[in-house]
Parts: sequence; structure tokens; C-alpha cells
Amino acid sequence: MIRAKFTCQANQLNHETQTAQIVLTPVINSASQENLTFWKATPAGAITLQVTNPEASAQFTVGTDYYVDFTSV
Repeated sequence: MIRAKFTCQANQLNHETQTAQIVLTPVINSASQENLTFWKATPAGAITLQVTNPEASAQFTVGTDYYVDFTSV
């Protein structure tokens, strides 16, 4: 498993399609030692999701950090 730490930058609802576009970017180098550690491993990038489930998209808050776990299947 690989763990990354991302910040939600956008959560925009498309009223025509009723889908939300969620954009997350890696945490930035900040006063937090944990964020610095993650930033050194992943200084740039983005995850963009199109979410059709309103209950799921509502859980993404702009400005909030999220752990993202990558596990091979």
C-alpha cells in the first residue's frame, strides 16, 4: 500500500448532470512535519473525480486534507 495526503481544492456540482467534480492536490510544504514528509514524496500532481453519488461528494470539503491509499489488486 502507498499512502499519500491530498487537499481538496474544488467540489463543484454540475446542475445539468447532477454530478460533482472533485479536485485534490498533494499537500503543500507547511509548518506540519507530516505534511512536509508527504510533500517531499509527492510535491505535485492532481486527482480529479467525477462523482454521481451526492452523499459521497458531500463528504469532500474544500480546504480539508485527506489520506489517499493506493493498494494494488
